Amino acid sequence: MGFRADIEDISKDALEYLKRGLDGCKLHLVESLSLLFGDIVCIFVLSLLLFVAYIALMVVVAMLLLPLIGLPLSILAVAVLLLFTAVVVFLFRERLFADRIVRHFVKIFFGGKGCDDGC
Repeated sequence: MGFRADIEDISKDALEYLKRGLDGCKLHLVESLSLLFGDIVCIFVLSLLLFVAYIALMVVVAMLLLPLIGLPLSILAVAVLLLFTAVVVFLFRERLFADRIVRHFVKIFFGGKGCDDGC
């Protein structure tokens, strides 16, 4: 075995090492994205359930207000409460949604386990 064969073996080993590191990074990315999409589905389902519960609560409020102020005004009061909730969610959308998504992507791409080899 000569010097040339040693260099070829080293280059093959280095290439194999890089391929394995890249495969490890890909697996870490797939795992992280799977967790992210699982979280998104979970948040969607919970939001949907909370929305239905909130609408049911607004129907109860309308029914309680019905004898006091009448049907049209009780429905108007519930609509105002729903609009107020929508405005609050809109005003806090960055804090509620965007910041969490950014933090999750930063954790995926720059932190976490499995991809500490410089990828």
